[in-house]
Amino acid sequence: MEHTEHQTTTVRTSSEQLTPALPRAQRRGARTHRWRRDTVELAAVFLSVTAADLVAKVVVHGPDGPVVLATSAVALLATALFHTWWSHRHRLHAPPPPSPLPDVGPTALWRVRTTTRNSPAGLAPVCTAFAERQVAIVSMQSHPLQHGTVDEFFLRAPHTLTPTDLATLITTGGHHLLDTPVRVG
Repeated sequence: MEHTEHQTTTVRTSSEQLTPALPRAQRRGARTHRWRRDTVELAAVFLSVTAADLVAKVVVHGPDGPVVLATSAVALLATALFHTWWSHRHRLHAPPPPSPLPDVGPTALWRVRTTTRNSPAGLAPVCTAFAERQVAIVSMQSHPLQHGTVDEFFLRAPHTLTPTDLATLITTGGHHLLDTPVRVG
């Protein structure tokens, strides 16, 4: 099977930033798309002007011009009042804000490196185990391997948690420790 790649070059813009130049086919497609969008916008402007002209002629030349104008004003006012009532009604019945997180007291920062198999929802059990013990994931980086991943966590945990407690949480969550959890701060 043959694999081809588009070669892009780099162009220096007026602000001295390097930006990749698109291949000719993509530039042509962008121009076509822009031209279509501009045409649709111009057609919408012409349609709006035509509708406004038609309304103006009905109001000026029609026998019921003032009545049409007054009816339009009443309809707009009713719509504005309904919208105000609706938004106020729904603002009062909005769900309450979430409760603040419980205070866990002093915390410590930990670095933990683990391995696990690469599968959908593979992090869910360990994240659940962390949440049950008030451990927050500050940062996580995943490094793919041929048969799984190496996950490096930086955790904010209660100060009373020991390396053994963290190891138990991680193995309960389906991960395997690469080394002992290290307290960073």
